[in-house]
Amino acid sequence: MKVLILLLISISSYSKPIKVTQVQDLEFGILVQGDSSKIIPPNSNNPNSAVFDVTGDKNTSYSILLPTQMSISLNGSGSNPIIINNFKSVPAAGANGLLDKKGRQTIGIGATLTSINVTQPPGNYFGTFTVDVIY
Repeated sequence: MKVLILLLISISSYSKPIKVTQVQDLEFGILVQGDSSKIIPPNSNNPNSAVFDVTGDKNTSYSILLPTQMSISLNGSGSNPIIINNFKSVPAAGANGLLDKKGRQTIGIGATLTSINVTQPPGNYFGTFTVDVIY
């Protein structure tokens, strides 16, 4: 009697999980009622762009997913929202990320803040957005 035993082992080709660390907030600065829209470019050298460090396996490509729209509100309360849209990143969203030989890359993110209504209450406006990276 012959017995054949098959052992199947599945090994992931990625040994490190991908990790995203926020370095800098997206900052639109001081605005005044009636201001037109304000665009923050997505480069990581811009002091107003959001900046994230991505780490994982060296020389590995990944995809970047950005929100299409979000809102900020007075003191983060949800009231008096201002729309932020047209998110862009460097490297560009989609399957464009590539970790270097040390397994790192920096992502710069910018967006457009819509015009400020002349009746918009003054104060501090906050909100959050999610950036997804996928191996």
